[in-house]
Amino acid sequence: MSQAEKAQLLRSLHHGEEPLVLVNVWDVAGAKIVEELGFPAAATASAAISASLGFEDNEEISRDEMLAVVKRVANAVDIPLTADLEAGYGPTVEDAIATARGAIEAGAVGLNFEDSAHKDMSALYDAELQASRISAIREIGAQLGIPLVINARTDVFFRTELPEEEKFRDSVRRAKIYLDAGADCIYVLGPTDEDMIARLVKAIPAPLNMLALPDAPLIARMADLGVKRISFGPRPMRLAMTAFREAAQHVRDLGVFP
Repeated sequence: MSQAEKAQLLRSLHHGEEPLVLVNVWDVAGAKIVEELGFPAAATASAAISASLGFEDNEEISRDEMLAVVKRVANAVDIPLTADLEAGYGPTVEDAIATARGAIEAGAVGLNFEDSAHKDMSALYDAELQASRISAIREIGAQLGIPLVINARTDVFFRTELPEEEKFRDSVRRAKIYLDAGADCIYVLGPTDEDMIARLVKAIPAPLNMLALPDAPLIARMADLGVKRISFGPRPMRLAMTAFREAAQHVRDLGVFP
């Protein structure tokens, strides 16, 4: 399957009867497991990759270092790969273009692209600026013949201190601007309340991605609510590292590997 065909397959997976479930990976071994288990697509988690290389999340890692891992993962599996590329590793349209071009060259066919301005952790990029960056990503994909699946993430719920109703309204406002700019799906990070998720699904005219947080509805319930993409972020890595810590502690305390 060509890279362009993988992009079209990934896009179609957002419009099936069942949601696209992505157990996020951070290395080749995890991606191969996901593929072997029959998942139709793989996704990286920026926080997990960053942690595995000794960086904090929120663009402490460089674009090149992140894309090097994405390339290794993409080359190791046959299923489509969507890459979590944070806010594009820089604030400008040119940064977005460089990141999208790098993602395509690495073999990815989709990307998460968020509106957090990481140098100021309480701030979001202006919605119109973010829209121009999304438009540039769409254009570079067209130029290179790879119709990247753009999962536009808005962090209104996650980063701001607005009242809940204002968070809802601004998330929907941003979602519509990002869709008009060329995004394929919208990722609203943070909500776990069923009523809020249902309202977002109804208000946003595109597939909605939700994070499977511990207090979020179960996958089956989110499917009932109309969520079309469900991801786990860095939680799979944290689970794996917890198991490793427990095994190492077992060796330290008991002298045997469990």
